[in-house]
Amino acid sequence: MGDSPYASAESTSTAVAKVGFFEKIQQSFYKTFIRENRWKLFVSGAGVTTLITICSIIIGTVLGFAVYMACRHGNVFANKTTNFFMWLIHGMPTVLFLMILYYVIFGSSRLSGMWISVVGFSLMFATSMIDMLRVGYNAIGKGQYEAATAMGYSDGQSFFRILLPQAAHHFLPIYSNEVVTLIKETSVVGYIAVLDLTKISDLVRSRTYEAFFALILTAVVYFVIQGIMVRLVRMIQKKIDPRRRSDKKILEGIDIKDWDLF
Repeated sequence: MGDSPYASAESTSTAVAKVGFFEKIQQSFYKTFIRENRWKLFVSGAGVTTLITICSIIIGTVLGFAVYMACRHGNVFANKTTNFFMWLIHGMPTVLFLMILYYVIFGSSRLSGMWISVVGFSLMFATSMIDMLRVGYNAIGKGQYEAATAMGYSDGQSFFRILLPQAAHHFLPIYSNEVVTLIKETSVVGYIAVLDLTKISDLVRSRTYEAFFALILTAVVYFVIQGIMVRLVRMIQKKIDPRRRSDKKILEGIDIKDWDLF
């Protein structure tokens, strides 16, 4: 006479009940990271997230600075074109913007989703960079430029030696916040088939039905990336702080022998 199905179910439930809290944690850890070497997926996803972030920050900063320099002297066409694209990019949800780039603009190209993400986030960061430069420059006032010109500085020298260091003091705290925002926004690139950290976490969770370790590790990695990036920005901020520069460094290259003031 065979065993009753009720008895079998009862024994199974008893076995599950005997599994303690720490055993459950151990099993969850094993399924999330050890089984099928899933930890390698998290490493790969973290690398993709970091690469997208670093490339977007560098390209966006350079592009935004270049566009600002082209618009700095009030070129009407350059300013209107820049303002239009800034309005377009700022007013569009990040996911929608990436999907338009992936499925429409680059739909027939061989460019991978990761590099399309870099293009999208670089453009977004560039628009923020232009805004930050404008805010920083406007906070200084025209008197600084006039004084620099009177001392013999050229237009380029006035901007890079006098105006930009002072403007950076105003916009670098905002720049740091924009870096943090960009890092968090990269979590949506899974919508365009990019296996970043968040997407990997979601895939592993759907395979293991274990959410704790996958989500906690993802959060920790994002905090680590943010901490490193913000630390680098603060180091740059201290390096170029005009209050830390000596008079000799500021006046380097300027002939002051005819100035009785000195």
